[in-house]
Amino acid sequence: MAKVTIITPDSAVYVDNYWISEMDVSSVASNIHAIQWDGSNGHIEYNDGKKNEEITDISPYQSIIDDHATKKAEQEAANQAEVDAQIALEAKYESKRAHEYPSVGDQLDALFHAGTFDATMTATLQAVKDKYPKS
Repeated sequence: MAKVTIITPDSAVYVDNYWISEMDVSSVASNIHAIQWDGSNGHIEYNDGKKNEEITDISPYQSIIDDHATKKAEQEAANQAEVDAQIALEAKYESKRAHEYPSVGDQLDALFHAGTFDATMTATLQAVKDKYPKS
């Protein structure tokens, strides 16, 4: 059995160290702060001064554990969809070209040196180059 931690004030559930927040823990009594389960036994921590209670059965909270598993699968599927989309994007020619093209600055500098800008743009760029010469 998995290790489980249910923290009611945070509506958070950890199953084998996989954390999900905003879980529905409304089935847990309001005086319970947390439920800890190590796979074979555990305890309940109370928020009203009551002493921790040892437990040997996690089944009263199985619906929360099952909901966690469902949400985990949904999150993992969404994450995989994002990875697949990124891989598809990177496979397109635009992405492949973008990695190999010179920077836009280098492209513009080459155009400047080739004399392809009109006189106004050339003068503007030359003024900046004159103001900040290479060392």
